[in-house]
Amino acid sequence: MNKSTDSSPFTLSHVLEGSTGTLLLSGELDASSAPQVDEAVDQLIAGGAGELLIDLGEVTFIDSSGLRSLIRARKNLGNSDVVRLRNPQVGTVRLLEITGLTDQFPIA
Repeated sequence: MNKSTDSSPFTLSHVLEGSTGTLLLSGELDASSAPQVDEAVDQLIAGGAGELLIDLGEVTFIDSSGLRSLIRARKNLGNSDVVRLRNPQVGTVRLLEITGLTDQFPIA
C-alpha cells in the first residue's frame, strides 16, 4: 500500500507557562519535521521549562526520527517523568508499547 500524498503539512506551536512548556504538533512527525521539534524543545528549556507537555492529538504519523525527538526531550530534562504526552493516536501508543517506552512517557 502506498503512503498517501495528501498528508497534511507538519505544524508546530509552543508556549511556556511558568515552568511548563507545551508543544502542539500536527501532521507527520518524521525525519523532515523532527528537527523543528528539537529546536522548539531547546527553546523551551532555555526559557526555563522544567517539564514538557506534548500534544500529539493531530499527529497522523510518527517514525523513528520522531520517536528520537521525544527521547531527546526527555534526556535533556534529566530523564525524569517530566515529558508527558497528551492525546496520542492509537498508532503512537502502539509504537511506545512496541519499543518498550510506555513507562517513559506518561499520558496526560
